[in-house]
Amino acid sequence: MKKKLALLLAAVMAVGMVPMTAFAASTNRISNVVTGAEDSDLTSSTAPTLTIYDDDIEEMTSGAPIAFELDLTNAEWNYYGDTGAEAVATDGTVTENGSIVPFVEGLDNVIVTKLSDRSIVVEGKIKGDNGIGGVQGIRVYMLTNLTDNGDANVTIDPLQSEVTSGTYKFATVADGDATVTVEKKKNVPENGATLENIVIRETSAGSLDDKGTIKLKLSNDWAFRSLDITTYPTSLSGNVVLAAGDDGDYGNEDIEIAYDFTSDAAKAARANTSIIITLAATVDYDDDEVEPGEICEMTVSGDGISKTTLEVATAVTYGVTWEAEDKTLPVFYSGSMDEDVDSLEVTMEETVKASWLDNRKTKIVFPEGVRVLGVDISDDDNITTVGDFTINEDGNELTFNGWETDKTDTAEVHFTFQLSIAPDFTGDITATLTGKGVDEEITAVVGTAVAPVTVEAEKTDAIIDYRHTAIGDITITEAEAGVLEKGKTFALQIENLAFDDDPTVEVVSGDLKLKNVEVDDDGNLRMTVDSESAKEPAVIKVTNCELYMERNIPAGEYALKLVSTDNRDASDVSAWDGENFTINEESSDAIFENSIKSDADNDDTPYFDKRSVTILDGYVNVVTSGRDQGDNTFTTTLTVTIGATEMYANDKAIALDVPAYISNGYTMLPVRAVTEALSDSAIVRWDDPTHTVTITFGDRVINMVVGSSVMVINGVEVPMQAQCEITDSRAFIPLRDMGYALGLNDSKINWDDATKTATLN
Repeated sequence: MKKKLALLLAAVMAVGMVPMTAFAASTNRISNVVTGAEDSDLTSSTAPTLTIYDDDIEEMTSGAPIAFELDLTNAEWNYYGDTGAEAVATDGTVTENGSIVPFVEGLDNVIVTKLSDRSIVVEGKIKGDNGIGGVQGIRVYMLTNLTDNGDANVTIDPLQSEVTSGTYKFATVADGDATVTVEKKKNVPENGATLENIVIRETSAGSLDDKGTIKLKLSNDWAFRSLDITTYPTSLSGNVVLAAGDDGDYGNEDIEIAYDFTSDAAKAARANTSIIITLAATVDYDDDEVEPGEICEMTVSGDGISKTTLEVATAVTYGVTWEAEDKTLPVFYSGSMDEDVDSLEVTMEETVKASWLDNRKTKIVFPEGVRVLGVDISDDDNITTVGDFTINEDGNELTFNGWETDKTDTAEVHFTFQLSIAPDFTGDITATLTGKGVDEEITAVVGTAVAPVTVEAEKTDAIIDYRHTAIGDITITEAEAGVLEKGKTFALQIENLAFDDDPTVEVVSGDLKLKNVEVDDDGNLRMTVDSESAKEPAVIKVTNCELYMERNIPAGEYALKLVSTDNRDASDVSAWDGENFTINEESSDAIFENSIKSDADNDDTPYFDKRSVTILDGYVNVVTSGRDQGDNTFTTTLTVTIGATEMYANDKAIALDVPAYISNGYTMLPVRAVTEALSDSAIVRWDDPTHTVTITFGDRVINMVVGSSVMVINGVEVPMQAQCEITDSRAFIPLRDMGYALGLNDSKINWDDATKTATLN
């Protein structure tokens, strides 16, 4: 059952129009996989066949030459027959026990060259459309000797011919007279369950003795309740039975099977045929001794059988599992609603039949910030009625309706989801199975949400009443090439402020191109993608940004945001109808694809009323003092570390040609570098004849003379902790004197002795 967006139909139709010949492929195959003991021979009556047939061979003309190599693993070629001759007749036959049998069919003028015991080259001419079964192809009988335990494979090397290469398993080589396998472990509740498809198989025809017993033993505190035996050939069913004394005597952890093939009829039935015994054992366990999750093992031994121990069951209580497939998480981009991106497949499976109470409410819930576009339901086992879902107003909660399970066996069903992701949602996307229909709430991670672009910017202090105030550069980086789609727009906004004039915008990495870059009427910086990135993610640099600062702007921090450029509302989509949403109008926004007007009703839709996403808090920090107030305050935090070649004004790194240092116990800071980092309006002058440093900072004028322990602030002499000194042509004064000069008190001047770091403001 498919529940998809209507837009997906176009893609389905496009695939449907592709000619079937575009999907042509090799049909090389092995007729069957046999089981054999080590050092046993596969003869013409027991050997599988390798059929080579594909379009390229069919297109060859009759009589066309062809050659290919066949290489074996865990086996050796044994096509010599009674004579021991290495030659194969030109008609592809060999002699076996005095009889002529086929080895290669579909070719004339056959030549087989032995490269080694495991490798041969087959040459010949195409026989035509009567080569094998009335079609044009090649068949090779796997006349071999099985040499080593494991899978016996044949690999086709096409050399320079039209044959398709490939490796194919034709036999399983095993020790002993028989092998024992189980299809998979069974979940067994307290009241028991039947273990099916436990298979005992002769490694080769006649390898088991004519008469013997097979013993089955379970783990402690487990017991047999019944045992059904099926035998192939079916004519031997009466020859394999429970041993005398075990028939009807169930309740123990071990049981014994007896077989007898001594009659003439039994001998005839098993001639050239490997016997297969299939067991269906009903078992249970002592729930006082066995804990949920414990594994039950079955040990099989007996006459001619290598002792084998298999994991056959797991003790469980009633319940339901909810697991996502073990694959890399698919990426969903924040703000997107791409119907072509599927979540991981999630499987809901009963641990015990009738565990899921389908007559009670069951829900699949996604986080806030995730809404469902569609659901695919597949591979439902023992679900008698595949029902539907209803969806809640928030679009993130699906409720099962009308589902019914087959109470005679465990139910299993697989889901994948198409999702709409809120513009501000990032991180793991979880699907939680919950409600009264299941034992407990279970969560699976089905995808991850990633922002389509990352934005970095430098924070700036801006003083009220300054015109064309310069602010920090902005860097925009795509998460992946092509995320910013051609023809779509995106915009940057400074909270409650406006860009002044058009800044410089350039693509510094990637092949994306922009057009219509401008500051719109709302003061947002808007740009349109002229052509999207194809090779690598784009990096866009925004420089020369300015603000026009009004006197009445409140002091404080203002965030940098990405904002929607689209003004759609919920009328552009229809409500969820239990199967899909229909999109009537595609968004023109590159980032807010699923955003609608904030005052629109988005209930029962895949849309979000999210119109902006904050990228950087405090991108602009408005300072209260204006030009007429002296410009002698600042809000920048300056961090200087002893010996470091750079200091930090907020988060902006500033290079130092002469690092700070400690002299006679005092932390010495460079006067010009520190002052100019703290305030764009401060002016530092040097008078070389008098060795005097003058700082003009708003209405404060500070003078200090190299070698003097006194500074003069607005005509008032103020003692210093240490003299002003010159180091590498730079004037340095103590940390606290630097702070006092700029109007800071002790609470704004800090020293961390452990890291040797000074902090101002």
